[in-house]
Amino acid sequence: MPTPLEAEINTLLFEHHGDAVVVADELVMRMSRNILNESEVIDCFQFLLTAGLTAVFFHQINRLIDRQGRLPWAQLAEALGKASQDKMVKLDKFDIQALFDAAESQEATAELVRSFALDSFDPGFQIRRKALEKVQQSKVDERKQALKDKLAYMQANRMFEQEAQVLDEMQAMFPNENEVKAEREAHKLRWAREIIANSSASTDPTLDLNWRVDQLSPEQLAAKKLLVSRAQELADKDPKLAYDLAISLHMMDFSAEALEILQSAEITPAAEWLRLELMIRSRQFVTALEAASRLEIDYANIPNTAFAVTYARARALHGLGQTQAAIDLLRSLVNIRPHYRSAQSLLLEWAGGDA
Repeated sequence: MPTPLEAEINTLLFEHHGDAVVVADELVMRMSRNILNESEVIDCFQFLLTAGLTAVFFHQINRLIDRQGRLPWAQLAEALGKASQDKMVKLDKFDIQALFDAAESQEATAELVRSFALDSFDPGFQIRRKALEKVQQSKVDERKQALKDKLAYMQANRMFEQEAQVLDEMQAMFPNENEVKAEREAHKLRWAREIIANSSASTDPTLDLNWRVDQLSPEQLAAKKLLVSRAQELADKDPKLAYDLAISLHMMDFSAEALEILQSAEITPAAEWLRLELMIRSRQFVTALEAASRLEIDYANIPNTAFAVTYARARALHGLGQTQAAIDLLRSLVNIRPHYRSAQSLLLEWAGGDA
């Protein structure tokens, strides 16, 4: 994507029928008035270089040196390489060393060695380039490890929202790494299970939900309709958003609507676990029991699947009025995992003093 000045240069070329000299005069005038920032100055020199206006290029370089301004090092190296090939200048090892020293004085060695035009004159260009690449890679590796350590801390402390933020940063830095993609999918799966584990421990969660929906004011109902409608539009347009949209609606206690949105989502483990939770929350208990049995088979090799399925199955049975069967399931779950808080809470609620 061109910079603003590059876009303006293209416009000027069009207006002046491709006359590079006229455009160069305009750019030189702006540089002489010192109204351009460093990035824009580089754009100007890049144009002069590309247009083949070598004499103008080096004249402006001399003016920058006189003003002790920052030089466009990569473009200067390219211009020197071309001028040497055209026999306009002759470079020796002293010239090259002076070039290195000057670039280093402006902390611009990395910019200088971005150009390969002078590699044949001195091996120092390749040596410095590899050394800088090594340093840069080391910094990237350090940052990556810091993010991994931070991610591990978030996972250990079940900080799901913060973990998502770290994963966003990792994906922005390493968009093509399968490891990051796998971590994100695992995060979605664990978050979906956490929703199940931490769902409401009331006797009948859906009754409470229905009460809350009934209590919505006309304005709130209108807002709900607008939100759900917009979410459906987004999900239809981009199914990749459907899972996150369903999560959002679920958090607002619009479970039936969230379940409808989720139909547009890609079938993933995280989506399947969320679908089960939404079935229970929207009182689709028979369908939830069928879904639980399927998940129990599909994800039998994943730790905690049996616990999550048992907990969901107990809630569905209770919703169907099979309270004793639900209590028996929770008791078996609590006996194996006594610290399963959600199961403990429901068991105390349903069985009372017989828990």
